[in-house]
Amino acid sequence: MIDNSVFGPDFGTLLNGNGTLGVAVSGGGDSVALLYLLAEWGRRPLHVFHVNHGIHPDSGQWAHSVAVHADRLGLAFTGLAWTGDKPATGLSAAARTARHALLADAARAAGIRVLCLAHTADDIAEAAYMRDLGSNVGSPQTWSPSPAWPQGRGVFLCRPLLGHSRAGLRDFLRARNLTWIDDPANDNPLSLRARARQALAGQAPEPARQGKRVMRAEVEGLLHDPEGWAALGLLRFDAEAFRRLPREAALHLLVTAAVCAGGGDRLPRGPSVERLYGAMSDGQAHTLAGARIRQTRGIIHVFREAGDIGRHGPPRQEAVWDGRFEFDQTVVVTATGHDRSRLDEVGNAFLRTLPAQLRASLPMVTGAGPHLAVPLYGVSGQKHNETVTTTCWVLPRFRASACRVSCETDL
Repeated sequence: MIDNSVFGPDFGTLLNGNGTLGVAVSGGGDSVALLYLLAEWGRRPLHVFHVNHGIHPDSGQWAHSVAVHADRLGLAFTGLAWTGDKPATGLSAAARTARHALLADAARAAGIRVLCLAHTADDIAEAAYMRDLGSNVGSPQTWSPSPAWPQGRGVFLCRPLLGHSRAGLRDFLRARNLTWIDDPANDNPLSLRARARQALAGQAPEPARQGKRVMRAEVEGLLHDPEGWAALGLLRFDAEAFRRLPREAALHLLVTAAVCAGGGDRLPRGPSVERLYGAMSDGQAHTLAGARIRQTRGIIHVFREAGDIGRHGPPRQEAVWDGRFEFDQTVVVTATGHDRSRLDEVGNAFLRTLPAQLRASLPMVTGAGPHLAVPLYGVSGQKHNETVTTTCWVLPRFRASACRVSCETDL
């Protein structure tokens, strides 16, 4: 049986920040155990979130059961629902995408930065089993940014139970006469994850690995940014230092940089990434996840593929543009590479100070007249656009995704 005292030091080390913690609770044994363990730990306010996917006939009852647990503990509860049409194929992946987007939006709305999830050592073992059968599923990490983008900007996921088993958590629940729900999907033989769970049943899971991320100091040592252009979305790395990284860590860093610079929402995996890693050399340009990657003069450049920006369609009102820039108000935005004929002289002068990789991929707000919605570095007397304030998420998102995080205060 698991004693809560075993978890206290783990929680205190990992969750050493302040403010309310979010807890995602499905109603299953793992998440119900996490909820009660955190409540018994008792050092932080908790806010319980539940997503009703509307797939199973009993999903409404499951949502009610989570609300009852939250009420019993005197905790805030937010019920969320995945509404609309459901896909005929890929339902599980679509549900996961919708779930993370709903949770991220709700957490941000509640001012919550850290959302706790109940993955266990069994989930790590099952993911490894699935990869052995050809799946590209990743292994859960103790800390990671929300995979929902751009909804998850600034939201981090913490999985504090990766060192513990599913069986141990159920012992904890039984000792307290607590109930949970067993999702029938976990026994569906058509599901690879369910087959992995069945194949590994009864086996003791192995301890969690450190993962592919590297220490923050190492990442900062790799970054080459003397002019500060990373603040506009251009990531550059020292090629020699990059090649000294373990291959797995280097691959993860490369695809993370591409997704962040490209404004995408999922990490590419598979042979294309392996080929890119092997093919990078001086002068050759490659594309990956909406980004261009080029190594020249000992520096690896990763930047937005300007020709790909058109996939978003014509200019429209939005608060987050191209997955890279967030505005303090809803504005109509287009790329500087589309039409700069009406851009004022200050804006054009600023663009001339930038490397070619950036000139066509910055946000240009339309309205009274096109103007750049970025800090005007290097232009005399112009420190910021007077109308619109913007945040470029490329560099902070890259740091959050690439760096190894040991505790909440590392975020």
